[in-house]
Amino acid sequence: MLALLQAMRGVTKAMAKMNKQLNLPNLQKIMMEFEKQNEKMEMTEEMMGDAIDDALEGDEEGEETEELVNSVLAEIGLNLDEQLVNAPTANPTGQATQEAQQPIAESGVDDV
Repeated sequence: MLALLQAMRGVTKAMAKMNKQLNLPNLQKIMMEFEKQNEKMEMTEEMMGDAIDDALEGDEEGEETEELVNSVLAEIGLNLDEQLVNAPTANPTGQATQEAQQPIAESGVDDV
């Protein structure tokens, strides 16, 4: 029991010394500055997130545009993939290969 009382006395003395060294107004000032900086950081983070979202929205518009172009081309019967498969190719000597001499399939689009 005596050892417990002595330990408590030592802890009380240490806490009293810490209270004397602790400057409560200065600590409050530091905490207020921390809160201010934290709010600035949150606002900056939100702005950056919005900017990234805005930048990525353009990609969706590009995909939508590509889909629209492909649907219009499909409506008029123009299929570039089929024509590219039948496109002439050159061998290393620069002469067209036998497959390339075959005519390209008609696209169904009248010349304007």
